[in-house]
Amino acid sequence: MPDLYDIHHVALGVRDLSAMEAFYREQMGLREVFAFFGECERPLMKDVVRASQVIFSGIMLRDEAQGIMLELIQMKEPEPRPIRLDFQYGDIGVSKVSIGVEDLEAFCRRAGDVVLPPKTIVIPGLGEYSFCFCKDREGNLVELFQLHGGLGGAPSCLCRIGIAVTDLERSIEFYTSKLGLALILPPHDAFSGQLGELFGLEDARVTSCVLSFDLATARGIELFEARRPRGRSIPFSTRWGDFGYLQVAFSCHDVEGVARELERGGVELLCKRKSTAEEIPEHPGEFVYARDPDGIPIELLYLPP
Repeated sequence: MPDLYDIHHVALGVRDLSAMEAFYREQMGLREVFAFFGECERPLMKDVVRASQVIFSGIMLRDEAQGIMLELIQMKEPEPRPIRLDFQYGDIGVSKVSIGVEDLEAFCRRAGDVVLPPKTIVIPGLGEYSFCFCKDREGNLVELFQLHGGLGGAPSCLCRIGIAVTDLERSIEFYTSKLGLALILPPHDAFSGQLGELFGLEDARVTSCVLSFDLATARGIELFEARRPRGRSIPFSTRWGDFGYLQVAFSCHDVEGVARELERGGVELLCKRKSTAEEIPEHPGEFVYARDPDGIPIELLYLPP
């Protein structure tokens, strides 16, 4: 099994890098800058983007609680487009981030009309779960939820990445057997019928589960399958860097070894192992990209301590 050990970041393609940085730092609590990438050509990403020239800028943010990082990418070349014009909950791909807060009611009051009113459901095996939805300044979905146990004084923590899939059982098998995550919250239907305020889907049926590398942390991947209405496939023309959620990145110790093992297991690789030492000397490391069963890009990343 690959030596993946953590969820490193989620990437989001944006139109206005400055405005989106301000939103996530000021309103969502991701105040620390882990890395900034000035606009320049990025030859390392040609295979992934499927373009002869790749130019973008970006920033990687994280919260004080050391949750999953958020990477904002503003692509210049090739010219980016919206992944979808009419996003629907359950459309296949990375579709949301879930941010835990110590006091959901207070957080929502401070945010004002940016967020919808919170609601509470009961999730089998977990108990009461209080949450609400909002959209960022470019319409990307963010879930906020009451995180029990405290954050040690941090205002919030990006705890989970939501991925909509075509076949939940198939995706659970992939993420557990191929990537090494563990199923920590079995499939449930508690979110069914709870999406009307956001999408007008009063009778939506959704089955969800949560996977993680470490039970001691709140970081995880929520896989969910929209059963009614069915989620739509990723548009064929989508490129990495288009507007919307792009990928999930996982930390590992041996990128080359992980790539070999995944390839032997029938997983499609989007590129060979790349080194960032020349292009990003302040963050030397290695990465490779692959696809999950739905064609969703996943990055396997090594950064030295």
